[in-house]
Amino acid sequence: RTRKNDSDYEVKKEACEFWSSICENKDVPPEILTPYLSRLTLVLLNGMVYSQDELSALEDELDSVPDRPEALHPSQTHVASRSAIAQEEDGEDGEDEDEDGGVEWTLRKCSASGLDVIANHYQADILDALLPHIDKKLRDPDWKVQESAILAMGALAEGCLEGLAQRGYVNGFLEHLLTAALATDKPLVRSITCWTLSRYSEWICMPLRGQEGGAAGMLDKLVMGLLACMGDSSKKVQEAACSAVATLEDEARDLLTPYLRHLLAVFAQALGRYQARNLLILYDACGTLADGVGSALNDPELLGMLLPPLLGKWQQVSDTDRSLLPLLECVSSVVAAIGQGFAPYVAPVFQRCDRIIVAALLSQESGEGEMEDDFIVASLDLLSGIAEGLGPSVDSLLSSSRLLTPYDGRPPALLECCQHHSPDVRQSGFALVGDVGRTAVGRLVPVLGPLLQLCRHNLDPDYVSVCNNACWAVGEIVVRVRQGMEPVVEELLPVVAGLVVRPGLHKSLLENCAITLGRFALVCPAVVAPRLADFVQPWSRVLRNIRDDVEKEQAFLGLVQVARSNPQGVVDSFHEVCMAVDSWTERVLTVGDPPGRVHGELAALLAWFRAALTQHAQWEAMYTARVPQEVQQSLLAKFSLQP
Repeated sequence: RTRKNDSDYEVKKEACEFWSSICENKDVPPEILTPYLSRLTLVLLNGMVYSQDELSALEDELDSVPDRPEALHPSQTHVASRSAIAQEEDGEDGEDEDEDGGVEWTLRKCSASGLDVIANHYQADILDALLPHIDKKLRDPDWKVQESAILAMGALAEGCLEGLAQRGYVNGFLEHLLTAALATDKPLVRSITCWTLSRYSEWICMPLRGQEGGAAGMLDKLVMGLLACMGDSSKKVQEAACSAVATLEDEARDLLTPYLRHLLAVFAQALGRYQARNLLILYDACGTLADGVGSALNDPELLGMLLPPLLGKWQQVSDTDRSLLPLLECVSSVVAAIGQGFAPYVAPVFQRCDRIIVAALLSQESGEGEMEDDFIVASLDLLSGIAEGLGPSVDSLLSSSRLLTPYDGRPPALLECCQHHSPDVRQSGFALVGDVGRTAVGRLVPVLGPLLQLCRHNLDPDYVSVCNNACWAVGEIVVRVRQGMEPVVEELLPVVAGLVVRPGLHKSLLENCAITLGRFALVCPAVVAPRLADFVQPWSRVLRNIRDDVEKEQAFLGLVQVARSNPQGVVDSFHEVCMAVDSWTERVLTVGDPPGRVHGELAALLAWFRAALTQHAQWEAMYTARVPQEVQQSLLAKFSLQP
């Protein structure tokens, strides 16, 4: 306690971090801190008031003076590939949800972080002692004290929301923020209010999701309040409001569809006036909005509001400027959302991505003015979005591209990306291979041999996202090329099947391997069927947990093919196959197939096995005794399979 109140600033910061470490240390019993919580949380609350040094450091951000070059930290323009899977996206979030921006770790931030950690561990237990102090500070005549109380309520949002709601505190507090705090003449109060409001986004959206609790009728006030602050004269308020809008978009998603015109009008204005650092946050907000509302954005009027100013920024930034990276990510999200709506704008965007990829590969090889991998990753990801969004019409763009055509005595650029030293580049490269395979597979045929060999060499689960995308790309190619795929399946089947039976594999990778196995079985049943017994049990278990879609439909049709060809390979695992089949919900998914094809194929397969096993007096042992009763009842209802 003595050290916590020490006048030495650094010692105070270290002491704040100590409490967080204690809470997060699993070897320390939670009750150790319980007797001290009321005093500890009050000390942390008092540490959240801005110091004079902090206020002096923030002076430039409270007005519209131009950003200094060093204001853009490289981490702010780092690209995380959209094609990565969760295991490799997880990591330390560093400055995630930092209400002050920047990277300096102050006593104020240490105190807020410490309260956040304690709130998550002790939840409502800290509220009865702490809330009266927060309430008093909210009414304090000193704006800096008011601001610290609003920050504290933001720190409590995640861990203490239920306790705050039980005490009837949340809605009144939020109403105060929306009506009073956002209207204050103090920029730092407006700024922290935006951040704290964003921390309660889920609560505000709950009534509109049909959930109990929440703040009914408050979403409209929140959206309009944050949009007003996005147009603030203070860069600090702009930054906080724009970040808060992005957080709200991530939570509300399609609930924001009625507000699209309001949002895009403000975004368009901000694209014309924001400075460098806030532009990066704005790009994220634009992309997150597109991710959330999806095809609702594909309206000519809305696109006319967003795309001209967005692509205007696109044209202003050079190919080697790192601020282009978040803009590439933003456009990727927009293209994925609007699909064919992007067709009038696509040609120059596609050509620029092609140019950036080639330039980056050449610069890395020469070592002169070397462009970073992020430029290749972001460009590949945008091209994947274009291929996905525009479908077969991407074929004409690929015809004049160096992605799949040799140039200057070099191999096609996409092949170079798929053998790049960087796993990030390879995973984005294989994602694009899969998307091209799905939409314009004819463009891959001239390079199919080396491309499939690259896929084979990258089926290494030590690089989860690379392996995942290479496996998926192989399946897309095989199921669409079909003719002459037997040698490919012959070579790759042992590798993919080996991944399915491997313990501890990442869930997404397992699922893609199971889908690819199904596609192998569908296209080349004669190759797959003889080895069915080696993997049918784990394969069936994985298929059971995949959501119903066209890929799962293809996998089940492949399962039917190989089970008919080699029923003996299924018998010992028939109960697992039955449970996998039970996971299928009858739908018409594959364009061109007759309605109910999968249902009919599965029903016929089950009926055949019932007759064959009954004939050999094995039905009861293989089905009745091994398949759970609830699954038997479900299969009876779905497929008329008698127990």
